[in-house]
Amino acid sequence: NEQGWSLVQLRLVGKMTPKAIDGNINTRWSGSGIGAYLTLDLGSTKSICSVSVAWYSGETRINTFTISTATVATSTFAQVYSGSSLQNNDSQPIAFSSSVQARYVRLTFKGNTVNTWSSVSEFKVYQAGFAHPGIFVSKEQLAYVKGRIGAGAAPYTGYYNKARSSSWGQITYTAKPVSVMVCGASNSNDVGCTDACNDGLAAYTQTLIWQYSGNVSYATNAIKILNAWSSKLTKIDMDSKNNSKSNGVLQAGWLGEMWVRTAEILRWGGSSGWTSTDINRFTTMLNTIILPLVTNGWIWGNGNWELTMAEATMNIGIFTENSTAYDAGLALARRRVPWYFYLASDGALPKAPPIYTTQAAIVDLWHDQDIFKEGLAQETCRDFTHTQFAMASTTNMAETARIQNLGLWAEFQARLVPAFEFHSYYLINKPSPSPSWLCDGKLALQNMPTWEVGYNQFYVRSGLPMRNTTALIQTYRQALTPTTTNLMMAWEGLTHASVGSV
Repeated sequence: NEQGWSLVQLRLVGKMTPKAIDGNINTRWSGSGIGAYLTLDLGSTKSICSVSVAWYSGETRINTFTISTATVATSTFAQVYSGSSLQNNDSQPIAFSSSVQARYVRLTFKGNTVNTWSSVSEFKVYQAGFAHPGIFVSKEQLAYVKGRIGAGAAPYTGYYNKARSSSWGQITYTAKPVSVMVCGASNSNDVGCTDACNDGLAAYTQTLIWQYSGNVSYATNAIKILNAWSSKLTKIDMDSKNNSKSNGVLQAGWLGEMWVRTAEILRWGGSSGWTSTDINRFTTMLNTIILPLVTNGWIWGNGNWELTMAEATMNIGIFTENSTAYDAGLALARRRVPWYFYLASDGALPKAPPIYTTQAAIVDLWHDQDIFKEGLAQETCRDFTHTQFAMASTTNMAETARIQNLGLWAEFQARLVPAFEFHSYYLINKPSPSPSWLCDGKLALQNMPTWEVGYNQFYVRSGLPMRNTTALIQTYRQALTPTTTNLMMAWEGLTHASVGSV
């Protein structure tokens, strides 16, 4: 299972410098010669299934190494991994094929492309079990932004004030739950659907305000909102053959994104006052009403649906400590992302779900786009709104996986970076008319609040140029826009604006 991991408390064996485990990427442990090794003591035998290594000067060299473990310091160490580093300075996660019982974990240097020195900035070991809070934002990120707001720093303080003054941030906000939710195509039938999304955005906004202000009254009201729904909702009516009920699975996905993200912080982010009885009832609602509608994905039609469902499934897996659900969400994401974001290496036609077997069917799926260039997305020629929905769900999942020590960002980078640069170019420049090869010269442009998470990863953490995305971000931050929240997108400038690797 690719379940999450939590960081193990470590100490170095022997007299070696502790700088490999001091939490500071700017310090390092170094060992001379092939075969130099660094051994960590976990304090007791634990079930571990992952490590992460940040290499000094990792952008200039590729290191070859092994990871081995032992339960007794004097015994023979058993190798559990052998490989090479990526050429960057990031903390690089390494998942074992299965969990290992170990007290001692050893990294052994086998050489690099520059010299015979092994230099490790940070070496971490993770044990089985999900990190909490571990959906979209971590405890460290929340604490960092709280400190920046306390210092009056931009853009956090501006976005924080916007959140507090918004309709979502009002302590008098009241939920509007229904027993049976019915959601039709294009809002043709709306029994509790819009209200449920609005309530989720309000609960999330007030949960963030609680985290940043320390005023538990906001947490209390956010809990009231979630409790109102878990106490009343019995069904999301779904019928794919009936337009008046056909959006049920999509609605379940949206709620699994925002409701569960909020619940994770309320449960694990401090003393919110959410009782175990209420948490158990909310968990039951997730497992019996929402998860069955999203866990199998949606192979038909536009990909933003399945990416939303994938994120919801991952989120529920983390919140409920269900590694099977978490893995199912990852599998959905990994199959849909290559179908959604085009790469030149895909060939003359994009990759597509197996039900689309002809060129005509694929072109139709891509909204009549028949010329494919890197950066295009499956819904670009539908409109930029739904394309950004898909981008948001994808980056949200990658960020959540990062908190759980899984390198989904690295897996998706080749497709996401061109997509970010391509779409931000048109949002910034708004060419009129658009190029004739693209969507018949007609683009439905709309800015959505979903760029900060990917920008923080690709530009701030990874140092990629991201020129068009940078220009778009700058316009957003200067005016503190877009200030609206939308479905799975809310206050990204408040949670992720250039927070780096916190």
